Formats: sequence, C-alpha cells, structure tokens
Amino acid sequence: MTWPSRRPWSWAEPLRCVRASKGPDQYPHRSACRCPEWCALISTVIRMSRSQPDRTVLVANQKGGVGKSSIVSAVAGMVADAGRRVLVVDADQQANITVSDLGVEGDRGRALSMALQYAEPLEPSRDVRPGLDLIPGGAALALVGAMAATAAQAGLDIQANFAQTLGALCERERYDLVLIDSGPGDAPLLDALLQTAKYLLVPTRDDDASLSGVELLAARYLRARQAGSTIQLLGVVLFDANPRATARNAEVLSQVDQLLVGSGAEIFSSLIRSDRAAAVDLRTRHLTPSELVIAAEEHQRHRIQRLRQKVGGGDRLWSRDPSGLAGDYQALTREILNRLTAAEQWNVTTGAVS
Repeated sequence: MTWPSRRPWSWAEPLRCVRASKGPDQYPHRSACRCPEWCALISTVIRMSRSQPDRTVLVANQKGGVGKSSIVSAVAGMVADAGRRVLVVDADQQANITVSDLGVEGDRGRALSMALQYAEPLEPSRDVRPGLDLIPGGAALALVGAMAATAAQAGLDIQANFAQTLGALCERERYDLVLIDSGPGDAPLLDALLQTAKYLLVPTRDDDASLSGVELLAARYLRARQAGSTIQLLGVVLFDANPRATARNAEVLSQVDQLLVGSGAEIFSSLIRSDRAAAVDLRTRHLTPSELVIAAEEHQRHRIQRLRQKVGGGDRLWSRDPSGLAGDYQALTREILNRLTAAEQWNVTTGAVS
C-alpha cells in the first residue's frame, strides 16, 4: 500500500532540550517552559490561521496500544505549558486520555456522541490543565458506530456534523492547536475523523501487528483523500522503542519507509523510548511526562528527608528519572510543530489546499 503523492517536507533546525520548572501552586506538577527558542517556535506556529480548525491533528493507528493517547497527552501538555490554547478531542470509547492520562471523570463521551449524531454544540471540559480543554471520550461513542450502518437512510452525516460542531467550537474559542485521539476499532468514526482533520500523525510499535495497523490506516487514508479530504500526513513515530536496539530500530524504520513511499512524508527522527516504570506512574497518577519529571524530583527530595528521619513508607513513585522520556516527548513536540509550520508555509506560498 502506498500513499498519495505530495511534496516532501522541509526540515527546520532542531532546538535544544530544556528542563521543566515548577508551575503555580494550584498545579503543583505543572511544568512551564522557560526556553526562549522553544517559545519562539510556538509563536511561529501560532501566527498562522487561528480561528479555523486548520491545525487539527489526528493521531491514529488501526492497532491499539501503540501510544496514541500518550502522545496526544504529552504534546498537548507541552504546547499548553508554553501559554497556548489547546483542545484535546478524545474520540475513543476506552477514554484512556480522559480518565487515565488527564485524570478527568468526563461524561463518558455523551457530548461528543450527540455532536456526531445530531450536530449538538460541543462544550469542553475547561482547563483540565492551564490552557488545555478536553472533549471527553467514553462508552457512549459506541452508539455512533452502531448507527453508522443506517445513518444515510436516517439522513445523518456524522462527518458533516463533526466538522460543523468542531469548527464552531474552534471559531468561538480560538484554539491554537487541536489534537484528536482516535480508537483503533471504530471504522465509521475513524473515516469521519480522516475527512475532518487537517493533519495525520501515526504512532507505531516495532511489532508486526502495529505495522499492519499502519498499513490498514494507509488504505483508509487513501480512500479519504480520494473522497475529497485535504488531510496531510505528518509522518510516523516509533513508540515504546529501545534506543539502544539500533539494528532492530533501523529494520523497523526501513519497513515504515516502504509504507511511506509516495506520501511525501518522512519518519519522525524522534522516537519515544520504552520506560515501563514511568508508564505506570503516568497513568496511575494522571500526569503528563513533564509533570512526572517534577513529581519525581519532589519525590526524591522527600525520600531523602524520610531516610534522614528514618521514616518508611509513603506514596511510592516507581520511576526514578523520567527526564529521558520527557525529553523524547519534547523533541517529538518540536518536530511536530516544525512540520506543521513547514506544511502551512508551503500551503500559503503555493495556494495549495492539499
């Protein structure tokens, strides 16, 4: 399976990593970027069109457990940390990003389900982190898949409804970035998302099942483009990888390169390392990676105090140093924003819409 041909991406120079710093007291684990170059990059991206859902990024793979929710949570948190407004749409029945990653109870996807079926206005959960709003996902989204088979006869168009309600919300709230987390198995909803989003990011693990999920998604992406969607492929990112397994990583990246033939996109040079301890802490404590760095530093300080006072127990944190993982996510965020900037600048220069 090959992707429809389009212009290759241009690359911007990478920026150096920065250490997160502690945020306001009401968000004790919030990080706040203090790097001028990082904030300048954010500003460059934000200066593009602001009031339309033109910077809507769908994160998808037709295989579950490949890091979609983790990547959306991390990228959203880092862009919001830089003082920009971000909307996360949890279009997954499992609601991992709503409940586990961001720690929001939500409405089990009822509002999003009603927007998809009946174009009812979307009302987000506001400031789940400073500057970060959320449309919660959940079990109610199963209704969308169930009614999709008879939608045409009933006069329902879930893609048009979603485009209308998301566009109205973005026009009203003026979000600088919209990230959509998709589920692996709901094909009608995935097709609607592919028709609505402007950009597509595809995470994958290095196993055959995950790569098969990429190939299946390529077919749906191609059909969406043929049906008139203007969605553009940002690239594929390797998730849960061993940075030291250079031979294996090279083999996997070669396979992904073959899948990307004709797309004009490239594999992200940033990969997200495997860190089981951090993964447990992120989900059980409902933290973003940059928040976990702060939590780990505080936990280490308190641990030293407890040892000095010969006090045991306490609230255990499994990850000792999650800064490497947080650095991976920061590098990926910079790379995503660079590619968004390059795509938008090329579209403005050429007058292209796809």
